[in-house]
Order: sequence, then C-alpha cells, then structure tokens
Amino acid sequence: MKRHGIRPSKKLSQNFVVNPRLISDILSLTSSEDTVEIGCGIGTLTIFLINRVRSLACVEYDERMIRVVASIVRNPRFIPVRGDALATGVGRPQVVSNLPYHVTSDMLIMIARDNSVSKAVLTLQKEVGDRLVAKPGSESYGRLSVIVQLLFNLRVAGVYHLGSFIPRPKVASSLLLLERRRTYDRVVEKVEHVTRALFSQRRRNARRVAESRLSLSAEVLNRIIPSDKRVFELEPEVFLALAEELAST
Repeated sequence: MKRHGIRPSKKLSQNFVVNPRLISDILSLTSSEDTVEIGCGIGTLTIFLINRVRSLACVEYDERMIRVVASIVRNPRFIPVRGDALATGVGRPQVVSNLPYHVTSDMLIMIARDNSVSKAVLTLQKEVGDRLVAKPGSESYGRLSVIVQLLFNLRVAGVYHLGSFIPRPKVASSLLLLERRRTYDRVVEKVEHVTRALFSQRRRNARRVAESRLSLSAEVLNRIIPSDKRVFELEPEVFLALAEELAST
C-alpha cells in the first residue's frame, strides 16, 4: 500500500486480509471451479487463489486496487473487472469474498438469487455470520436467516480476530461455507415477500400478523402457522409453505 500510495477507504469498508491462517482456511474450502472473487483488494488472497481455481475473475469497485492486483497477479487465467458486483452479478459456480461490511446483506441476497452460484466461501462480520446460522426463537434470527438457510447448507469454518485484517476492523469476522441446495425460483421470490411482511412485526403473534399482511385465507393460515408462535419463532419451512400458497394463487 505504501509503494502504491494507497490508503484504505472507510467508505468502501476496505479491510485487507493478512492472516495466513485465514487465507489457508479459505483456500481449503474452495474447489477448482471457475471462480469470482468479489473485492480483490491488494491481492493478498488473490495471488494464492489463482493457483487453486480453473479461472478467476475479480470484480473490484476501486480502480486503485485493480492496478495493484494487476501488477501482482500475472496470469492469463486472471480477469480483473472494474465494477460493482451488485450490478454485474456473479455468473460463475464459485464465489470467494471478504465481503465489504457496508453491503454484506445486499451481496448475500444477490448471491442467493444467482442460480449459477453453487458454492460461496465468504468472510464477513461475526454478527452477520451469527444471523445466517441463527435458529428460530433467537435474537439473531431474521429475514436473512430464513432466505439463506432455505437455499444453502451452511457451515461456520472459523472465527478470526481483528488483527487478521489491515486496517483492523472493529469486530471479529467469521468464515462461512455456503453450498446451494435449492434453486432460487418463483416460490423463493415469494419467501422474500413473506419474510419482509412478517418480520416487520417480529415479536407479534405470527398468525395475526399473517392475517393482516398476507392475501391468504384463515383456513390456510391456520393449517400452516401454529397458533402460539410469534414471527421470529417460525421455522424456515413455515415461511416456505406460506410462499408456496401465495405462488399457487
């Protein structure tokens, strides 16, 4: 960074991975498929990842980082792309990323909607990682938990201290492996609608909230939603069943 005159951008949540153990753990979870790295930063992961995969496209928003990585990673199988991953999408079976903190939720939804992605190896804030694997009834359980758990098998592969990055973030990070088990389709699109409607009143009785927010009959709601459950206590499969009813109408 000193050689290139670069200062990390707080606005872009730039924290570059420098912990060899974290880099090694990320590589151990990746396969040899065509891969997209979202946010290659100064290339501390990229330079190793290129030797692990068939081809590697790096989508990086910051043009300064593209210049740095292009000077380090000299390989015909490496394709640097200047752009916003939220706009460009993924289009490859494997995603690897130290997700920028300020767009983590948006990135996760983008990955979930892209059926070309079969596997994602992601480093993210521990708090967000906890939300993804949270169980019904817990404080961390929410919309993101439901959507990601319905679409992916998840595993927390490790938790890493603040010194794993430069500059040091304010919170610890988790490494997660997501492996797709369901395609994003019209029903899952309805799951997004259902979770948005119900989690707006997460502590209220789920059946009453659904009666006021969803266009489904009382008979259907009584069959699907237990009478004593609050919204944040519902299993992901309940949201899926509600979505299936909406999709069939």
